[in-house]
Amino acid sequence: MPSQVSDDVLSRAVFQSITEGTYPDDEKIVSSELTSQAVDSLSKLLEEAREEVKASIQELSRLSAPDIDGWISQARQLKDDIDSSETQAAEIVTLAEKSKELDAEAKDAEEKVFLLQKEVAFNDTLFTTLEQVQGVKQTVDAAQEAVIAGNLTEGAKLLQNSREQLSHLDGCSNTRLTGLLQDKLADLEATLAESATKQWKALVHTNYDQGHITIMRELEGASLETAASVLDGLDLLKAKIIGLKKDLESAVLFPRLRVLSGGQTLSLSISETKLGVSEQKSVLSTESLFADFESMMDFLESALPKSVVGPLSELLVPSLVSRLVTGPLSSCVPPDLSGLVGFESTLSHVNSFAQTLDARGWPGSSGLSRWASDAPKVWLAQRSDTSLHSVRQLLLRGLGEPRSVERVETQKVAQDDEVFQGQGNADDWDASWSDNEGASKLPTTAVPKEKPGEADDNDGDAWGWDDNENEEPGEGDSSKRVDSAPSDDEDETDAWGWGEDEEQKQASSSATKKSPNHAPSEGQSNGKPTNKKPTEREITLRESYFITALPEQILEIVVQVVDDADSLMRASHTSNPIKPASAELLQLPNLLLSMYRASAPTFYTHDINGNMYIYNDSLYLAEQLRLFAEHHDSRSTGNDFSTTGLDSEIAALELFGKGAYRKEMESQRTILGDLLDIAQEFNNCTEYPYSEQCHNAISSTIDRLREVHRQFKQVLSPSALLQSTGSLLTTITNKIIVDIEDMSDISEPESQRLASYCRRIAEVEDLFAPDKAEGAEGSQSAVAAAVYTPVWWKFQYLAEILESSLADIKYLWTEGELSLEFETGEVVDLIEALFADSDYRRKAIAEIKRHARR
Repeated sequence: MPSQVSDDVLSRAVFQSITEGTYPDDEKIVSSELTSQAVDSLSKLLEEAREEVKASIQELSRLSAPDIDGWISQARQLKDDIDSSETQAAEIVTLAEKSKELDAEAKDAEEKVFLLQKEVAFNDTLFTTLEQVQGVKQTVDAAQEAVIAGNLTEGAKLLQNSREQLSHLDGCSNTRLTGLLQDKLADLEATLAESATKQWKALVHTNYDQGHITIMRELEGASLETAASVLDGLDLLKAKIIGLKKDLESAVLFPRLRVLSGGQTLSLSISETKLGVSEQKSVLSTESLFADFESMMDFLESALPKSVVGPLSELLVPSLVSRLVTGPLSSCVPPDLSGLVGFESTLSHVNSFAQTLDARGWPGSSGLSRWASDAPKVWLAQRSDTSLHSVRQLLLRGLGEPRSVERVETQKVAQDDEVFQGQGNADDWDASWSDNEGASKLPTTAVPKEKPGEADDNDGDAWGWDDNENEEPGEGDSSKRVDSAPSDDEDETDAWGWGEDEEQKQASSSATKKSPNHAPSEGQSNGKPTNKKPTEREITLRESYFITALPEQILEIVVQVVDDADSLMRASHTSNPIKPASAELLQLPNLLLSMYRASAPTFYTHDINGNMYIYNDSLYLAEQLRLFAEHHDSRSTGNDFSTTGLDSEIAALELFGKGAYRKEMESQRTILGDLLDIAQEFNNCTEYPYSEQCHNAISSTIDRLREVHRQFKQVLSPSALLQSTGSLLTTITNKIIVDIEDMSDISEPESQRLASYCRRIAEVEDLFAPDKAEGAEGSQSAVAAAVYTPVWWKFQYLAEILESSLADIKYLWTEGELSLEFETGEVVDLIEALFADSDYRRKAIAEIKRHARR
């Protein structure tokens, strides 16, 4: 229940809260209810408080009454001042309106005064301009009278004055009056220019027919100096000087600088007023040439005004120096060392003339001095041009008459080499010439290890000979031969003469591989090589081949260049002005040989053996250059140059020659390949018309090979001829071997036909027979063919396989040397193509695989 608090206490607590904003702290008061009695008490308290406030306000008003009266008095005074200000403002507005009218009247009067001032200034300007115009007209009239009277100097002066006066006419540049004056000045200027030009032409004229120019200072009152002065004032003198310069060049200088036939030139003829070319001829001499030019300079300086000489020299001398350098001075540069004395004299005269130009104040001395200081470069350029021209002329004249040359080389070979046993060709020492660009040396053995283009010819891997090794047997065919078991009659071991050498499969042993009719050599025991160490002996190998006339002629030019470079470095030329060119001169042979290599393919194509001639010429030239370089370096002194710079060119020549050989061989291989492609891989070679195509392909290929051999024989050495023929024959045999091995089914008639094709191809082994083979057997040709044709024995065995029985093939594989030439897969594929499926075939294949040599 709420606590009991008196109404008086409660009302006073509420009153304090209203008036003072305090909150009672007593909990009882807070929780008490405000009764009506308490409200009445609160009302009374509020009324009492209101009365107290009212009484306080009245007391305050009573105390503040005097101050309020003062404020009222001041407010009344302020109102009176405001009324007075409004009256004054109205008066000011009235006065302002009146001042605007006065301002307008003053501005109108001012404009009238300004207009009158402009009128007065215009009248003054007009008067001044008219006076100036009158002065210009009087000056123009005076100038015109002076020109008419022939006083060109005075006329030109007055004309200049009139132009200046006209330029000072302000504001009249676009008026009709000024236009009339300008037209009159232009007419006067044209008249003055015409008169001055007539005087110039009368005093300076050129006779082209007689080749001279006439210059007079005065003539009948006309003065060259006056005419030049007038033309200069009219800006026409430069054109006249240019014309005079051209006349001097055309009529005098160019004829004087021209070198006639026989190295002769004309001379200058100079009189008091004439400068020309005389008909007298003399040998080209820089001394007389520069003497004539000095006389010409004397004549021009005496005959022409200074105002003409200076500009004329600036135009004439640079052109003259340029003509001198490209004309007579260039002709005085000797192409070799024989004319060095005269060239030194020429350089002395050039330097002397340059000093003369400097002394006279004429330009152009720097060009002459530069040419003299560049004498080594000038001479070297002349020498280079002459040498390059010589090489060009040699190439243009053609290859010349081919001639035979001999190569001699001393080598150490084994005592039991075939060269000494009569089993090989003594010319085989050079058989390893190669069209491989990396090869740069001749071989050192009698039996070649690598033939030309071996990298291109040994294409066995690319033909895919081993592709059919794992091929499964096919179905039997009625046209295939069904072989029977071997009989004693088929044992032909003794007839074949097979050996037991199974280990030597290298290319270098191809010469000792035995054909079916070849017995073991003396160096073998039971077909096996002996362990006896061969002794060596020194032999001299010789062979001849054909070259054109170009190599020796080019060699002569190169040798002369090197000798000249050495000569420049010797004591007798220590003071020679072109001695610095000696080092650069030694680079000229490289340029000459580069030019030969660049041009040779064009000029050699006129001959059917052009590429082979390039091959021989390049190798011969490289060999001779190497010998010359070795000889030169061996006898050179401290003042001579080393020719080691030729090494790169020698190597480049060898590569160039071998590249031409390779290009020719590639071309011939392509032709032979295209001819064999006519056979269409010998498919249906027994059926018409395919049989005719195969026959034609074989015949054309053989004829082409023999024709190429005949052509090459006219150029190549015997060893290179054998080598190239073997390379082409390798292409043919490889193609035939691959085509036959790719045939999956070969009937008996087809095998016989293919064997006949192989025999026809084998007949070309006579191309490898020596030219003088007295009593030589066919086996020697076969051995030589095998030396230069790596697949020759394989090709021969292929022909045997095509005509052999299963027993023969098996015997060749197990007891003979068939495994040296064929892989197991190749033989198996051929058996499967030649023979129908049978027990005998399966047994033969199994035995062949079992006896496969690792």
